[in-house]
Amino acid sequence: MQLIPDQKNSRLTAILLLVIAMILVYLLCFHWFFMEHSAYSEEVDDLKEQLARFEAVAAQREPLQQQLATVRSNRQDSSLFLAGSDFNEAAAAMSERLGRMVEAQADPNCQIVSRQPVRPRIEERYERVTVNVRMRCRVEYLLDILYRLESEAPLVMVDDLNIIRPRARRRVGGQIVDVTEELDIRFNMLGYVR
Repeated sequence: MQLIPDQKNSRLTAILLLVIAMILVYLLCFHWFFMEHSAYSEEVDDLKEQLARFEAVAAQREPLQQQLATVRSNRQDSSLFLAGSDFNEAAAAMSERLGRMVEAQADPNCQIVSRQPVRPRIEERYERVTVNVRMRCRVEYLLDILYRLESEAPLVMVDDLNIIRPRARRRVGGQIVDVTEELDIRFNMLGYVR
């Protein structure tokens, strides 16, 4: 039995113990510092990116404010909304406006079959007024009426437009002739009450 270790083994053991001691010192004293420093570095990089995005948005503020001021000065909000203080009055005014347009723009064969106000299911910032319309008219008159509805004030939009062209065959003097009648048109007119 050997009481004194071999010098070759003792050197290797001393080096291994020194390496283990250095790793333990690093883990106990310095590792947390490097890990926190790394986390702070990532956080600083994220904040720099966020700052760059905010600066880009802030640089757009002046031009956007000028555009907003221009838009506000060019439009008159009060003229865009339907006349009337509640849903029923606005729906009646919108229906009457359509009736006047049909009388003025179209021939007597162009007629409104039905107008039905529909209350909105979803509450919005401004109250929506919708009127379901069914009419029979020729296409050239329809285009004029729809254009006037959407281009004049107060603002009325046409939505869910369905056009059906009925065909009928008639016997004229022993011959079958295709007769085209007025189009069957269905759409929703909608506007807003303040």
